[in-house]
Amino acid sequence: MVGAARSVRRAGGARGRGIGHWSRRGLLQATLLVTSLIFLLPLLWMVSSSLKGNGEIFVFPPELLPAHPQWGNYAQAMSYIPFGTYFLNSALVSLATVVGTLVSCVPAAYAFAILRWPGRDLVFRLVLATIMLPFPVVMVPQYLIFRDLGWLGSLLPLMVPPFLGAFITPYFASSLAIFLLRQFMLGLPRDLIDAGRIDGAGDWHLLWHVVVPLSKGSIVTVVLFAFLTSWTAFVAPLIFLTKGNLFTLSLGLQQYQSLHFTAFNYLMAASFVFCLPVLVAFVLAQRYFVQGISLTGTKG
Repeated sequence: MVGAARSVRRAGGARGRGIGHWSRRGLLQATLLVTSLIFLLPLLWMVSSSLKGNGEIFVFPPELLPAHPQWGNYAQAMSYIPFGTYFLNSALVSLATVVGTLVSCVPAAYAFAILRWPGRDLVFRLVLATIMLPFPVVMVPQYLIFRDLGWLGSLLPLMVPPFLGAFITPYFASSLAIFLLRQFMLGLPRDLIDAGRIDGAGDWHLLWHVVVPLSKGSIVTVVLFAFLTSWTAFVAPLIFLTKGNLFTLSLGLQQYQSLHFTAFNYLMAASFVFCLPVLVAFVLAQRYFVQGISLTGTKG
């Protein structure tokens, strides 16, 4: 009888713990859902406004869903400015930024993480210190350099610096990319590197055939940061671009707003198309992005 009573109490306690566990889990999921909706609300409002008439946007109390969706707003929005030209310019600059960041930062991170050479840690600290440089500090020297090179008014000031490891913006820098990649590479099994050296593999072979495939998560993270920063950049294109046919989409939207400041529904439609590549890139690479962030340690 005593044993049976104990079994009943244990079963009741387990049942109570199970109910408590599921209630806490449900509360956590509800909190995450509400938080997600709060963060998604501006995006939902932008999409909703892009399908409304201009006067319907300012109706009070506001209505999230348009009464009669006007899909033609998107075609009208892209006809007011050379949207395709601006989109292509942004795509070229972003592609060059991503490729240049990988070409310059991946070998540098390999050198700081895998290779052993005198003064390595000191040089890495100096590189890391450039993260603290705000963009306004380097803006004027960059402008003077590009002016002397005759690059002002072209896309070269936006496309060439990432290949030289000189990509600095208010939100991202090549030194930050090197830091993320280096920290991830420090966590790779050293036995793989040593085994490759024993087999006669050189550093370039080890980098591209051993280290890069194992560092896919951190590389995708750097690619997303570089693409997002370049695609949404506004200050640098505003300074270096002087010809309207070379404007990026961020400058084009500002031009659109100044020319058609009353057509907010068209502006919202153009802004949603501007945000769409970033959303698609993040959704497609979300798994690698989370992996790259979670596995990037602070070793070294």
